[in-house]
Amino acid sequence: MKLRQIAATLCVALLAAACGQIVDQRGHQPLPGTVEKLEVGSQGRDDVLRLMGSPSTIATFGDEVWYYISTKNETTAFLAPRILEQRVVAVSFGGDRRVREIKQYELKDGKEVDMVARRTPTSGKELTVLEQLLGNVGKFSAPKKQVPGAAGPSGDF
Repeated sequence: MKLRQIAATLCVALLAAACGQIVDQRGHQPLPGTVEKLEVGSQGRDDVLRLMGSPSTIATFGDEVWYYISTKNETTAFLAPRILEQRVVAVSFGGDRRVREIKQYELKDGKEVDMVARRTPTSGKELTVLEQLLGNVGKFSAPKKQVPGAAGPSGDF
């Protein structure tokens, strides 16, 4: 009887431990006060690299903008992760390669984007596997013999 109670207590303890929350930090997490050290107009790219490190991503089009992105997620057992914090620091550079603007975005600034699951129709007929395998049977013929004096493939006359 005592052995069963101990085994049951251990099982409950293991199950409770398995359902514990896991907090996961991803991306660039600047030290406190680092972003405040950036100065618009007086610092260049090298200064930003020295203070903030490499950016998470760089804008592909338009003005040059460096993005520093970080998220903090919490996962409980088999449930989907929940975002606790999300932070984006966007550092824009002007034509003189100096800091032109610094913007900070939080989770509340984000927008949910729904993916569209529609299919684009195409013209034509979808073939079955059998039609694909047998579709070219009989469509090929033996090469034609050359008639002496006729133009050949090289265009000779």
